[in-house]
Amino acid sequence: MSDRGPGLDADVVVIGVGTMGSMALWRLAAAGIRAIGIEQHTELGHEHGAAGGRTRIFRVAYKEGAWYVPLLRRAAGYWRELAEATGARILLPTGALSIGSPDHPDVAEVLRSAEEFGIPHERLDHDQLAARYPQHVLRENDVGVLDPQGGLLFPSAAIRAAAGLARDLGAEVRTGVRCTGLDEAGGHVRVHTSDGVLTAGRVLVCGGPWTAELLPGVRGRYEVRRVVLHWFRATDPAAFAPDRFPVGIRRSGPEAGLSFFPPDGDGLVKVNLHVPKETVPDLSTFDKAVPPAYTRRVEAAVGGLFTGLEPAAAGAAAFVEGYTPDNHGLIGAPPGFERVVSMSGFSGHGFKLSPVFSALAVDALLGGGDPLPARLQLARTFQETA
Repeated sequence: MSDRGPGLDADVVVIGVGTMGSMALWRLAAAGIRAIGIEQHTELGHEHGAAGGRTRIFRVAYKEGAWYVPLLRRAAGYWRELAEATGARILLPTGALSIGSPDHPDVAEVLRSAEEFGIPHERLDHDQLAARYPQHVLRENDVGVLDPQGGLLFPSAAIRAAAGLARDLGAEVRTGVRCTGLDEAGGHVRVHTSDGVLTAGRVLVCGGPWTAELLPGVRGRYEVRRVVLHWFRATDPAAFAPDRFPVGIRRSGPEAGLSFFPPDGDGLVKVNLHVPKETVPDLSTFDKAVPPAYTRRVEAAVGGLFTGLEPAAAGAAAFVEGYTPDNHGLIGAPPGFERVVSMSGFSGHGFKLSPVFSALAVDALLGGGDPLPARLQLARTFQETA
C-alpha cells in the first residue's frame, strides 16, 4: 500500500504515540509503510494518561470474556517479539491470581475461559491458597485460580521500545507536537499541528482520553474518568517478590474488588481499588491531587485484605482514562471521515491488548487483514454488544 503521492509527507500519520499509537507505528513501519508519529507530550512513555501507574497486569484466562482469549494469545506473541527485538524488559512472568468465591461472576468467567480454550491453569482451594499465598487475608469461601501465563507489564518501557523500534524501521517520531485539527481533501488528509501542517494518505488517531477533543464525532462514545492508584511498602520485601506474590485481582472482602501488583524492585505493592470512577468533564482542568479521605478508604481495605504491608500508603497518583459503556474499545472511521481511523475507550483492559488492538486498527485503516470484531467497532450500538 502507498498513498504517498507527490507533496505528501507520509503514507500514514499516527496522532498520539502512547499506548496504542506506539504499537501502531511499530506495525506500520514493520510493514514498510512510511509513517510519522506525533506526540503532544515531550516524553514518550509519560505518566499523564492511561499508561500511567508504572505497571499493568497481563492475563490470558480472562474475566472480561472468553472471546478475548485468542487476542490475548496473539498479544503475548507481540510482547515477546518486541522484547526480543529491543532487549527491553516488557513482560515479567509472575502468573496472574484471581481470588474470590467460586460463584463470583469474575472468578467463574476466568475458569470458563481457561477451560473453553484449554489454558493451563491451577485451581486452589481455600487451604491451598492460604498456604501458598499467606500475604492475602482470606474469607471463608475464597478460592484461587492461577493463570501461569499472566504477568507484569511495564508500560513506559513498552511504549519507548515500540516507538524506538518503529524509528529503527524507518518511521519518524515527533514529540512536543500537538494536533489541532484534521481535514480531508483531494484524496489525502491534512493534519494541522502546533508545528505546521502535515499531509498524509491516511491518519490513525490514537489520542487516548484526548481523542474526542480532536474528533467531535467520537464525543459521547466514551467517558473520561479519574483513576487513582496507591502503593504500600512491604515490611518483608522478599515475601512480596514477583516469584512469591503474583499480580492479580481480588473479588471478596472489604470493598469487594481490587487488583494488586508485586513490587518492581522497590518494595512497593501497588493496589487499585475497583470502585465507581469520577468523571472528568474537562481534561484541561484535571486535578491530580488525591483526596486524603480516599487514601484512608484504600488503607482500610488493604489493612483487611493483606498481611505484611505497612498500614499507611507510601504513595498515590491519579490519572485519566477513557471508558465505554460496555467496557469494550472503539475502532473505526469517525463520522465525516473516509481516510481516518480512530482508537479510543480501551481503559479497563487496554494495555495488555494494545499490540493486537493497534494491529486491528492498522488493518482497518489500510484494508485487509483480520476482520474487526463487532464488539470493537466504533459504529456499534452499546445495547447490542454489552
